[in-house]
Amino acid sequence: MRAKKYFFCTLKEKPQHTDTISHQLMLRAGMIRKLASGIYTWLPTGLRVLEKVKKIIREELNKIDAIEIYLPILQPSYLWEMSERYNTYGKELLKITDRRNHSYVLGPTHEEVMTYLMKYEVQSYKELPIILYQIQTKFRDEIRPRCGVMRSKEFIMKDAYSFHTNYNSLQKTYYKIYKAYLRIFQRMKIHVKEIKADNGVMGGNISHEFHAMTNNGDNNIIFSERSYDTAILLNTEKTNYADLYKNSHNEKKNKTHFKTLLMQSSCLIDNSIKMILVKNNVNSFIGLLINHNYIINKTKLAKLKIIAKPITLATKEEIYDLTGSNPEFIGPIGLDIPLIADRSVIQMKNFVIGANINNKYFYNINWKEDLQLPEIADITNIISNNSYYNKIEKFYIKQSIEIGHIFQLEKKYSKKINAMFLTHNGDNKFLHMGCYGIGITRIIAAIIEQNYDNKGIIWNSLLAPFQVAILPINLQQSITVKNISESLYLKLQENNIEVIFDDRNLRPGVMFSEIELIGIPHCIIISERNIKNNNIEYKSRMNNDNQIIPINNIINFLVNKISKNSEQEPVCCTI
Repeated sequence: MRAKKYFFCTLKEKPQHTDTISHQLMLRAGMIRKLASGIYTWLPTGLRVLEKVKKIIREELNKIDAIEIYLPILQPSYLWEMSERYNTYGKELLKITDRRNHSYVLGPTHEEVMTYLMKYEVQSYKELPIILYQIQTKFRDEIRPRCGVMRSKEFIMKDAYSFHTNYNSLQKTYYKIYKAYLRIFQRMKIHVKEIKADNGVMGGNISHEFHAMTNNGDNNIIFSERSYDTAILLNTEKTNYADLYKNSHNEKKNKTHFKTLLMQSSCLIDNSIKMILVKNNVNSFIGLLINHNYIINKTKLAKLKIIAKPITLATKEEIYDLTGSNPEFIGPIGLDIPLIADRSVIQMKNFVIGANINNKYFYNINWKEDLQLPEIADITNIISNNSYYNKIEKFYIKQSIEIGHIFQLEKKYSKKINAMFLTHNGDNKFLHMGCYGIGITRIIAAIIEQNYDNKGIIWNSLLAPFQVAILPINLQQSITVKNISESLYLKLQENNIEVIFDDRNLRPGVMFSEIELIGIPHCIIISERNIKNNNIEYKSRMNNDNQIIPINNIINFLVNKISKNSEQEPVCCTI
């Protein structure tokens, strides 16, 4: 591609209202442009990367005999009503009505549509198992789109679905696809950790998430000191704190059971519970009991029906009217209000809690003996290196981007939609099902978050928009530079190397900065000074390798470099 004919769209300055590196660099490198909140146009540079990600995914899925199809984006609402997800999926489900008052959804996923297809197309056990997949635009009505393409209203996904006669067959395919995912991410050179996950509204019992570890992400992953290298991970959005406690090895039990009143200065210890007052949906108050070292997760809290929306904290005056004390000393004992206890506190014994008297607390409090166990919910996030749990085991929190999720759905959708097959005995049985998603647009953001420097993006040869950039110095002033550049451009094309020839006659500094921002992995600089000695300067974007290469050897050199780069480990990881 000649640069004069290319649509670059790069930006010199950091765009406003961008809170992640990937969002900034995708805008600056001319990969995407914002149309509206959570909606982006993919420009030529971004589209070239997008197509390469799709190509790798297709190649690995085709190796395991998955078959590509294309399902409708517009889905009749009655299918979602059959699966009982029309209301339970949440407000992220985009619902529309046509001129005939027929109701539809814009598909965030396609379990219902795919199961409906199988209901009529698969008749016999002889046709199973089968894996079908598609690469398609999905829609999600995000309440607050953020982080560029990480969390957007319109996004591109690969979603695959498998159908089986029995659970054993489903398990075999599930782990076949699990391994295919690891190969996909390895080829893309993404540093990934896999997590046993919660199936949520998708259904089924077993699922795994694949997270790209980054310094900027929309997820937080908890690592234990023991389990970091073995990837036994917990997602803070889904962590059951009681499980953390049960899985630890050095629980110390305190068998003292007496109660007394302590002054503030002597009770700032880790084994304490704090209470936060928020308004409930009947314009009164509810007490939230959480670990002293934890913080409320508003996303989790908002899911509770009893909590008023938007979430409203009690004022200092309201707290004093209700309890007679300042906010830091309030507690549930003696108060006649509803209570919700976070899961982080249900295993605590002999704990400290506010006494509703300024500067005083109760200690050695126990559930059922001194305080009835209230409603239990998961409403907090763990704080990194929390000292209470660190007495048991060390924990670390790292940010990540979820780029893949696979599920064993079993019979959830086949039962709802009545999708059956004929067994070898002539019986009708419900299909077993699995589903497998990869967030294609999220992958691109994740790769950038793991591979960048102060100059811009650093692509590897498999994913770069162009593999090689020809950068001529004084192109219009030197016939020799122009002839060598043109000849080399044609030879690289003949060798099927994707090349961008910068023929715009820009100043060298401007030209180099733009190519480095875009992240072209291999650059060849053509100048009269080197040509006089029959040489060309080579510069690697990946490791700052600079070499002077004979002109006659440059094609073989680049072919070898690109081939070798395809086998190397990830570079310039920011973790």
